[in-house]
Amino acid sequence: MKVIVTGHASGIGSYTAQQLHLLGHEVYGLDIRVNNILANEIKQKRCDLRLAPDTESAYSEIGDFDVAINCAGVAGVRKSLAEFTLHEYQESFNDVFTPLFNSLTNLINLAKAGETKRRRIINIASVTANFGAKNMAAYSAAKAAVINLTKVAAVENAPQLQVNAISPASIDTPMIRAKHKGTLPDYSQTYLTGDCGQDADVFSVIEMLMKNDFMTGQNIVVDGGYSAAFKLS
Repeated sequence: MKVIVTGHASGIGSYTAQQLHLLGHEVYGLDIRVNNILANEIKQKRCDLRLAPDTESAYSEIGDFDVAINCAGVAGVRKSLAEFTLHEYQESFNDVFTPLFNSLTNLINLAKAGETKRRRIINIASVTANFGAKNMAAYSAAKAAVINLTKVAAVENAPQLQVNAISPASIDTPMIRAKHKGTLPDYSQTYLTGDCGQDADVFSVIEMLMKNDFMTGQNIVVDGGYSAAFKLS
């Protein structure tokens, strides 16, 4: 299959691109930078997905696809809501949301212009979309928008497109480690599984969605049981 992975240069995107290559798929990566560690057979394209012309040009070169996984994203500005000006908030929201929006709309247009076949799009959102958390006003709202846009895209483009989202909690990625200055915190009291997740945990859900023919418009939460627990203080 021909698979596109955005944000392939690091984290979940990098792991996903490498695993899909090992499974024998034709993999294209889109990111603002390249990853020199990935296999040479993975076709990497530099692209700033925040910019509509760059995104359109990159997708025009790649052409039609079978599966696309949208992993591109940034942490955004982390501070309390009251500290934001409207302009700062909009900028941070857009940094998180715009790469997904530009990628998704181009993928939909490619599918409409291509041959009649079933295609799959998988968007990486976040468990934070479902909770109120300090200093996450822009990031969480942007990820909530990703989940709703996933549902809209699924409804508007059925049955040719199956569009689903995955909402991970803390996954051991360079972005998470940078947030904690290189050392992961103790998650034993946060997640029922006793620790944070791994790239492989998210990829296992991606694999399932690539094979499933009866699932669309859904958001799958991968959070170590965090959302299942409720404690009265």
